[in-house]
Amino acid sequence: PECACGCGGKPAGGNFLPGHDQRLRADLERRVGGLIPLRMLVEAAEHYAEGAIQPSMFNSMVKDVFRMREDRK
Repeated sequence: PECACGCGGKPAGGNFLPGHDQRLRADLERRVGGLIPLRMLVEAAEHYAEGAIQPSMFNSMVKDVFRMREDRK
């Protein structure tokens, strides 16, 4: 199997080459605009999966997170 970070490397065991789990975490944070927006996305997904919010609300929450990222640029 390939490293789960997407680098194409082949870990000897597990899902990642050494340190590549943190590489993936940092890349996800960068792409979404930081750790707090990443938490917001996960919480929105949890609420949706639990049936606490409708698809349209989930969609709106995801768009809001990425709009905030664009506003910070």
